[in-house]
Amino acid sequence: MGRDKAWIKTEGQPLLLRQIRLLEQAGLRDIAIAAGPENRSTLPSTPEGIPLLRDSRPDLGPLAGVAAGLHWAHSRHPSGWTLLIAVDLPALSTHWLQRLMARITPEAGCVPMRHGQLEPLAAVYPNRMAALAHDFLDTCTDNKKASVQGFCRRGLENGWMSSWELSPQDHPTLTNWNFPSDWLGG
Repeated sequence: MGRDKAWIKTEGQPLLLRQIRLLEQAGLRDIAIAAGPENRSTLPSTPEGIPLLRDSRPDLGPLAGVAAGLHWAHSRHPSGWTLLIAVDLPALSTHWLQRLMARITPEAGCVPMRHGQLEPLAAVYPNRMAALAHDFLDTCTDNKKASVQGFCRRGLENGWMSSWELSPQDHPTLTNWNFPSDWLGG
């Protein structure tokens, strides 16, 4: 991308602030930011009281952020849930997030599927998966094995997650920005 996605502007504000606003509009109050490793560039200023969680194992990619978020959430609400969203999903809406959250059960969180692929960076996890996330990180020896997809599949196998096959109308909601042409309009 050539720059930190958190700073890319949409709707007149950095993506990071847009995602925080969506979470607040969806009724969430305990919000934290998986801010990556300590040496990550500065993030946009966030509302007071929102903690920046740092990766305990740098260089393992998004799974380290997932683990940090679940650990933080579990320490606050061991039997609760964590709605995890990536910063680079500019088409997310409060309505879509509420539909996702409505799919959790007392036993399992929910991960969307698009074209048969899990979308683990827009999912609801039971906080009890925090230990599994750290165990999964401990088995990783390189970035390829530090897969959020693999972690989420393990949650499905354990019955801690369920899947939600998205309708074609929902597919654009999870389009992420990976290249400058994505956010510059092609």
